[in-house]
Amino acid sequence: MSFATLLPARFVASALIAACAVFSTAATVEEDTDRYLKVVQGDVAQHALELQDMAWMGLSDPRLFDAIEQRLLADHVAADRKEGKDGKLDRLRIARYILALGFSGQSKYVPTLQKFRGDLDYGRFAKDALEDMPVYAKWNPVISNRATFDPKLGDEANRAINMLRSDDMMLKRLGAKRVFFQVRDDAVLDVLAQQVEQNYMSTKDENEDAVAWLVKALSQARRTGDFTLLRKVQTQAPSGKIRRYAYYQR
Repeated sequence: MSFATLLPARFVASALIAACAVFSTAATVEEDTDRYLKVVQGDVAQHALELQDMAWMGLSDPRLFDAIEQRLLADHVAADRKEGKDGKLDRLRIARYILALGFSGQSKYVPTLQKFRGDLDYGRFAKDALEDMPVYAKWNPVISNRATFDPKLGDEANRAINMLRSDDMMLKRLGAKRVFFQVRDDAVLDVLAQQVEQNYMSTKDENEDAVAWLVKALSQARRTGDFTLLRKVQTQAPSGKIRRYAYYQR
């Protein structure tokens, strides 16, 4: 997937923390959409940072993504003409718009994304967005499913739990990344620990990276209660990659 490679991990983490301050309050999908719509209609200097969070939100409303598409089509030429630091930041913003259209899961944006496939600066982002789109068409309803939300937890925690409990290993990986970069609720970490327990003995190559992220996220939390589980992962997991990410403190 593309969203985690556009910026260095340190900047990604900062973006997620900043976005969490704006979007952590419990809300409906419509309210989340309206909040992001205000962002897109507001100061463009904030877009690259705040749209970083789109990959984890489970939003698909065309009201929001039509506005992003309009920004993309209106601003990309001017962004290409800018030089220096301002030009770099504007091109990052345009790349965020392109990736966001992929996160929408809406095929209506395919023609717009196709226009950027051959672009020197944006071609790889358009390719990633086109690959992401059908995946997010399946993922978004799972991520944002309020029927499974625990009212005692915030939206960030509930979305992470939805991802971790999904049947799709790649969506579990996305959830693990969300925990790694931002979510620290014990309720989420408990679910994460359950997922590690259930999956660390997997021998399927296609699951290895997802399970490694589950283990990596749990290890980073450094909870003493996870010591025994992480020790088992480190000594028993068939995959060397998975074993490497199991670290802990006594």
